[in-house]
Amino acid sequence: MARFREVLSERNFFLLWVGQIISQFGDRLNQMALIAIVYSRAPGSPFELAKFFSFTIIPSFFVSPIAGAFIDRWDKKRTMIACDILRGVIVFAIPLLFLDLTPTFPIYTAVFLIFAVSCFFLPARLAIIPDIVSKEKLLVANSLFTVTAMIGAIFWFVVGGLLVEFLKVKGGLYLNSFVYLMSALAIVFIAGHRRRQKKSEGSVGIEEIIKTSIVREITDGMKYLAAHSEARFAFRMLFVLMAGAGAAYAVVIVFIQDAMGSMTRDLSLLGLFLGAGFFIGSVVYGKMGHRFSKAKSIFACLILCGISMCAFTAVLKGTKSFVGASVVAMILGIAMAPIGISTNTLIHEMVDEKMRGRIFSSLGVAMNVAFLIFMLGAAKLAERIDSGWILYGVSVFYVICGILGFIDLRVFKEKGSNV
Repeated sequence: MARFREVLSERNFFLLWVGQIISQFGDRLNQMALIAIVYSRAPGSPFELAKFFSFTIIPSFFVSPIAGAFIDRWDKKRTMIACDILRGVIVFAIPLLFLDLTPTFPIYTAVFLIFAVSCFFLPARLAIIPDIVSKEKLLVANSLFTVTAMIGAIFWFVVGGLLVEFLKVKGGLYLNSFVYLMSALAIVFIAGHRRRQKKSEGSVGIEEIIKTSIVREITDGMKYLAAHSEARFAFRMLFVLMAGAGAAYAVVIVFIQDAMGSMTRDLSLLGLFLGAGFFIGSVVYGKMGHRFSKAKSIFACLILCGISMCAFTAVLKGTKSFVGASVVAMILGIAMAPIGISTNTLIHEMVDEKMRGRIFSSLGVAMNVAFLIFMLGAAKLAERIDSGWILYGVSVFYVICGILGFIDLRVFKEKGSNV
């Protein structure tokens, strides 16, 4: 833990890290409230749940590419603060104005706007890390930052689920709004990060951005990805990970509800073990990951993810054992953690500082395309076949991708890649 303490002793990173623990809790609380809304209106329907969640993903197709071009010019700290405040205001409006209305369109619109704002927040958050952490500490910093997502996931399944049960949907959404504002407050105190805008850059306004063509800059970002083997590798791995996650996402929620006979209780508690595994995986890989090839770590973890998901499905489908499912969920969390850490570190190491916003936005679009398509397709398929078979299919998909990755690894070695 010495290296973790060393990174956390850096004031700016510590504030960013704490701010994102709060923000991730807000994200997960928001998602749990959405699950409760769908359950109250269309219980037991993976497709209705997937359709609702599609409004959290669609903004990335329209906003993320543009967001990247702006983020590379804007102050990233101020961007994150503004985004958290806007998200807090929009979330507050849902229970205040829209929740009691019979039509769902106003709620869909509000959800769309929340995640449109997030398209600016997320790449800004990722792009600022190398500005406040030295290069030799990036792997450890990304490990700790991944723990932020893990803590948010734990709160979603445990604290978030219980709070929505206790406070009901309205109370949960009001609390969600407050959490986003607290995240903004933590980020306010970040000061003196290394990269500062030159005066000439700071005076460039929207007119100049339009003159230089946002479309051209997005194209430049895609060309940058295409020209670098490590970038293409990270692109493919994130696409694979999100495709499988999308196929399983809505299906597994309803699968757990049906298997365990509860709406949020068992979902929340199983999430606790998944998050605990994610924490263990992040800590262990953060301390030892530098000893291993990042590519081999990703491929091995993809295979372990597939095996764990298969075991999880079999346990719940065959025995409905909460203890057995909890153990497997923890192993799944351990396997997931190194994949995101390794891919983010590869991007930080190889991408020019001026391009990071565009690269992360482009990756975000690809990840969300994969997630949305596979989520809707799998949820629709779940209306025709048993959900367990869909989860088995995702398991096989991950295992095959991991094995093919090891087979293809020699291509990177022949080209002198350092992935």
